[in-house]
Amino acid sequence: MLRKDIDIGPIILKVFSERKREKGLTVGKFADKLGCHKNTIYSIFNSRSVDTYMLIRISEILDYNFLLEYFKENKPPVFYLVLVEANSAKIEAMQADQSLKIIHAWNNV
Repeated sequence: MLRKDIDIGPIILKVFSERKREKGLTVGKFADKLGCHKNTIYSIFNSRSVDTYMLIRISEILDYNFLLEYFKENKPPVFYLVLVEANSAKIEAMQADQSLKIIHAWNNV
């Protein structure tokens, strides 16, 4: 399940702090790589959420998939995965049936 209680900014700051020496990054260099001002970086570090495109760019620069943070500690149970697969099959069957009804109705016009 997707976590909605996450503050991504502090997690980005933690990973940045751990990897800045290895990557040769300062806040200024990090900002340059992201194409923004360093004040924006400080805002990101304090943000509850970050634009998806920006989060992907940050993930690339820091070699860390921040999108996975939204799924940590909340792995769906196996029965949930089975239900999702079963429901997907039902939805596909319903869509196919609906498509046939539309084609049939169209041919009868």
